[in-house]
Amino acid sequence: MVFVKVHKGNTYCKRYQVKFRRRREGKTDYYQRKRLTLQRKNKYNTPKWRFVVRRTNQRIICQIVWSTIAGDRVKSQADSYELRRFGLKAGLTNFPAAYATGLLCSRRLLTTLDEENKKRKVDSNYAKNFNLVPETTGEYVNIQELAEKKGIEQRPFTCFLDLGLTRATSGNRVFAALKGAVDGGIHIPHSDKIFPKVGGKEVKGKDAKAKDAKAKEKETATGGKDDKKVAGNPLRDRIFGVHIQSYMDKIREDKEAYTKQFSQWDKNVAEAKVKTLEELYKKVHAEIRKNPVRVTKPKKTKTKHQQDAKEKNVYTINGKKYRRDRKITLQERRYYFVCFVLFLLKI
Repeated sequence: MVFVKVHKGNTYCKRYQVKFRRRREGKTDYYQRKRLTLQRKNKYNTPKWRFVVRRTNQRIICQIVWSTIAGDRVKSQADSYELRRFGLKAGLTNFPAAYATGLLCSRRLLTTLDEENKKRKVDSNYAKNFNLVPETTGEYVNIQELAEKKGIEQRPFTCFLDLGLTRATSGNRVFAALKGAVDGGIHIPHSDKIFPKVGGKEVKGKDAKAKDAKAKEKETATGGKDDKKVAGNPLRDRIFGVHIQSYMDKIREDKEAYTKQFSQWDKNVAEAKVKTLEELYKKVHAEIRKNPVRVTKPKKTKTKHQQDAKEKNVYTINGKKYRRDRKITLQERRYYFVCFVLFLLKI
């Protein structure tokens, strides 16, 4: 008989430990989660906040979360479906929608913090003090440094980005939500490298130095500000949907393809009474900053089911009849049993 080496013997099988269920299902990266949730012991019960961004096929969800032994607790949440209330009804999963959702989440959080502090009789103007970026220019922003420059003594609300299982590629929609949250007034530590670059590539080495020198020359010539540099910022163009507008103009000649892909966009632009997508997104951002508070929907009044007088299994609701079988009562069972016995006696 041929010798067969046993690789997984009895001791291996005894000591084998099954991974967590959500790890087996490919839903949670516990290596990442451990580092995002663990808090230093000298901070006691101070929550370690996470800015959670998740993208589905139909929406983008942003949440401010902290972890407890009992489970995760959500402080503030925003959904891209809510953007329809602010005037955006098409493209709820693209880059500009992700930015707007992050902006809505951060502004909503700061207003709720102010409301909570008001009830405790504590003066705090988070929403007013940290509205440091009234309109995005696509440039790198550090809320902590901006607050220090403007002499704001209050510390900004700090949290850390939770990517989940999303790949951290530069220009990802997750980072658009992060940018929106930062412009809204939350401090999230991040780097400028994660945002979209010109032509999809980052300029390095001698070319980068030459580019910086040219930019400085332009700044000195225009009196310290270069309008073209701001307008041609790839991140700003993405936030205001310039890339979508250019593709719309490109495909407009093919009417069949255009109506199939952009009919809802045209309808949205017409309803908002604007000409371009850039104007539409500016309008949406302004509306979010005005009133980011969640609107509670009124509860639906329950309609009563009326039982038919003759047939107890038939019900009527809103003038329509339908059958709902029910379990018979003890009295009914006894009655039917007596009827059955009498029927047998007659036979």
